[in-house]
Amino acid sequence: MTIAVYPSVDTDWAQWHTRHSARLRNPQHRPGPIARHSLGEAPEQFPGVPGTWWVVESRVFIAAKPGDRLDHDGARIAGIEILDPVDGAPGIILRHDNRALEILRKEGQTSIRVYAPAD
Repeated sequence: MTIAVYPSVDTDWAQWHTRHSARLRNPQHRPGPIARHSLGEAPEQFPGVPGTWWVVESRVFIAAKPGDRLDHDGARIAGIEILDPVDGAPGIILRHDNRALEILRKEGQTSIRVYAPAD
């Protein structure tokens, strides 16, 4: 019996994990999520999360006003933003004030993870 060893898989995963953790952490954030909300096809609002959220054909729709202070890639969302999270891939990070919102898709289910600022 031959056992194949793929050291690059472990290295790749460790590098991904380091990058993913760094995206969510900064001096104002804790590493663990404080809330998780599942998204469905009907537009919905969630406690403590700005905007209205829904999913159509695996794409996430977010309706927000500038006053909601919801940012994606450094730009304020003003209107409808459409995101396309990839199943099983690292989540898409949005910012609300000093919190991180991670939009992710896993096994066909789309959700928002909310990360709170440090005390």
